[in-house]
Amino acid sequence: MEERYSETHHTWNKIAHLYEEKFMDLDIYNDSYQRFCDLLPTSSASVLEIGCGPGNITKYILGLHPNLKVLATDVSENMLALAVKNNPRIEAMVLDGRQLHQIQRTFDGIVCGFVIPYLSESDLSQFIANCANLLNERGVLYLSYVEGDYEQSGFVASSTGDRSYFHFYAFNEIKRLLEQNNLTIEDKREIEYKKTDDHHEIHTIIIAEKG
Repeated sequence: MEERYSETHHTWNKIAHLYEEKFMDLDIYNDSYQRFCDLLPTSSASVLEIGCGPGNITKYILGLHPNLKVLATDVSENMLALAVKNNPRIEAMVLDGRQLHQIQRTFDGIVCGFVIPYLSESDLSQFIANCANLLNERGVLYLSYVEGDYEQSGFVASSTGDRSYFHFYAFNEIKRLLEQNNLTIEDKREIEYKKTDDHHEIHTIIIAEKG
């Protein structure tokens, strides 16, 4: 299992600039980011982003609310460096999403854009619990992933040939974990993502509230 994580993390570090080129200005998720912001208690709320990549989500939500206090984290040092370049005012921290216990404060919102597909079933359960513990009462959690059969999870290759291990999850399993941790789904939406000219993928977004 650890070898899967190691290869995946190496891939993210290697393709950081390619990821920035591809996703920095992708706008198909913007309405969901807006909804997340609408549920935050104030326009100067504290937000934790887990797996921030090159900072594309942070850049968008800071464009909506420049006074948000953002701590951006990623396991990839190269991704995090890009996030800081693209959002100079943020606080940044190299962090594996499986080590959230290292964070010693709570937040009004947590953003996890396509983080859970890279977590195993057992790690996902702990991850959701940790997110709930890091949220203030009425705090907001943003998750995105690809629905599917967990048994179909496996390595996928990038355009460079580098691999990452991708997990599929059923909505009912995510819902169960959220409810188990006192998180109520406030918004669920599905977005069609065009991977190639002849292949489309449905991305699921869930926004939940604590308490």
